[in-house]
Amino acid sequence: MIRSGYQCIVVLLFVSNSACAETGYSGVDIARYSSAGQSQWKLPKRLREVSGLALAPDGRLFAVDDEQAVIYQIDYTSGRLLKAFAVGEPVLRGDFEGIAYLDAHLFLITSQGMLLQVDEGEDGDRVVHREIDTGVGEQCEVEGLAQDIKNARLLIVCKKLHKKAAIETLAIFAWRPGSGRVDVDDRIDIPLDKVLQSTQTDDFNPSGIAVDPLSGSILIVAARQRAVVELDQKGHFVSAIILSPANWHRQAEGIEISVSGQLFISDEGGRSRARLTVYEAPDTETTTKDKKQ
Repeated sequence: MIRSGYQCIVVLLFVSNSACAETGYSGVDIARYSSAGQSQWKLPKRLREVSGLALAPDGRLFAVDDEQAVIYQIDYTSGRLLKAFAVGEPVLRGDFEGIAYLDAHLFLITSQGMLLQVDEGEDGDRVVHREIDTGVGEQCEVEGLAQDIKNARLLIVCKKLHKKAAIETLAIFAWRPGSGRVDVDDRIDIPLDKVLQSTQTDDFNPSGIAVDPLSGSILIVAARQRAVVELDQKGHFVSAIILSPANWHRQAEGIEISVSGQLFISDEGGRSRARLTVYEAPDTETTTKDKKQ
């Protein structure tokens, strides 16, 4: 049940204004969303295992299912499903952990680091795909994918390192259209010491990633810790928030941010319905709206 009168996000820690001024950083400042208005929608049953979010250049919102390559377009003003199309005939199955929209193509990624590149289809279509092995799966379990418009690339975030990984910490890898495997040395290491200190947790397990199309700021959501962390383009820690109350964000798996500053977070449904929460840009004059479908 969606509770009325609750604030969706509570600030845990944020970088002071003086620190931002010293670095010249001008990004999302995720801590400001503690006072943003929000709407939450229960999604159609077909989207119970929603695993990732992506915004098209024209502002349309897409999502992917966790267990099969079905792409959904969602009306984020109502939670209504606008269309769905599948990859392959029969539809491809796998552990899909993220979705992105870049250069007029949609991309899906599996937990093993396999990219599927497809063209957008119409409702009910079965689309063909190109398969690309990024090589990231050899280093870690992949848990998120995001388009980085400013740098014309995709960012891939790790959730858990493999025992024989060539890296020593959780990282974000970059993949550029037209390339194959990523360069293991060309990555952004997540500053875990500052992340753990700010979230007051013993571990950090990313479940989704987004990139602000204006500033290039990197947002990482962690379902287990119910946290959102902001890094600048170079991977320096900026701020963090804790998603609260818990019943609003049972398992946050997808995150996205629009040009206008709207923040989207999707939660898997488990035994219930999946949810999409929309946080308005902090400087938008709006009131909290609790909605369900």
